[in-house]
Amino acid sequence: MIIPHATPSLSICRAVALAALTLIVVPACGDSEPSNPALSAEERQRLEQHVSELEARVAELEAQVAQQQQDASASQKEMEELTGKLDEVSQDLADARELLATQDWQGVLVKLDEAKAQISALETRIAGLDGTLELKAGLSFGNEPFALDQQYTSSTGEKLTFTELRYWLTNIQLIKQDGSKVALADSYYLMELIKEQNVEGGAESGPTPRPKLPANRRESVSVASVPAGVYTAIEFSIGVDPTHNDDLSLQAGELHTLKNMTNLTWMWFTSYIFTKTKGQYVAVDGSTGIFAWETGTNADYRTTRQTFSTPVTVNAKKRVSVNLRADVSKLFTQLSPSTTSTINAGQTDARATLSNGFRDMFSVVAVENTDRW
Repeated sequence: MIIPHATPSLSICRAVALAALTLIVVPACGDSEPSNPALSAEERQRLEQHVSELEARVAELEAQVAQQQQDASASQKEMEELTGKLDEVSQDLADARELLATQDWQGVLVKLDEAKAQISALETRIAGLDGTLELKAGLSFGNEPFALDQQYTSSTGEKLTFTELRYWLTNIQLIKQDGSKVALADSYYLMELIKEQNVEGGAESGPTPRPKLPANRRESVSVASVPAGVYTAIEFSIGVDPTHNDDLSLQAGELHTLKNMTNLTWMWFTSYIFTKTKGQYVAVDGSTGIFAWETGTNADYRTTRQTFSTPVTVNAKKRVSVNLRADVSKLFTQLSPSTTSTINAGQTDARATLSNGFRDMFSVVAVENTDRW
């Protein structure tokens, strides 16, 4: 919390101190030397209290700078400059305490004014530093929590049980009030709910065991170094942009070929798999089977925008958490596993429909914009 720059105690104390200084500067008639009357114990206590308040503000700023260093949200040069300025303010306040001891009231007021001005400038500067974003896309099936090996019923009456769900959430952008976009660097994240599985492409047996991907549930991402600003919406994509999708050697964010999310068996396609949806179904007529749906060509790349109910502020002092719902049932409004059990490179229309389903499954639950300190 920022302490107001002018407190009642300081105003009273300043008035008293200035009155005393007037007596010092303008001597009484007939006096050849100016007098230097001492302040009362109460007046001195008020000055000491204000020094303590400013010291507390400096301590808060030091904690904020330390957090910025931990988050790596500012450059080393910026951190060094901020630390140097804080040291200067601390020295001014230390000098003010020494001047209090010698009853140099004018000197105390000068040091306090210098310290207040520097603290105000530092607060403004720190508030303009990068902030952080928490983005959560909680999985559900309609109004039910989503889990593997749990049966759900689609809108067409089919019974569905899932064994894997994965998708790339990429290229996050925040939208400013004027409509301009701020891209978040290296924002390539693999969202997933999977069981343990072997990494594809290795030998089945041999002296070196095939590496495994551990079972994992990943529904949220944390983004540091978010440019300070006021934003009204968030935009992100499902899949990998053509630049990276067409060249698997390019690395960004979490993109990697050893995550079982590359198309190495899609005929002539060599690219990332954008989405994976796998499981079993029980059709309305009672027949059963498995389904495996994948997307991954450049035509399958989709972007969604989620608008906030009110603008949010992002900076070093404000934390933003965007909570979305990712409703898996949206994938099955126009597709049926019993009629289309496999979707891959050969099913252009089905891939397009499935890609639209992933784009449309997101909705805003809540957006929190809270103070970090």
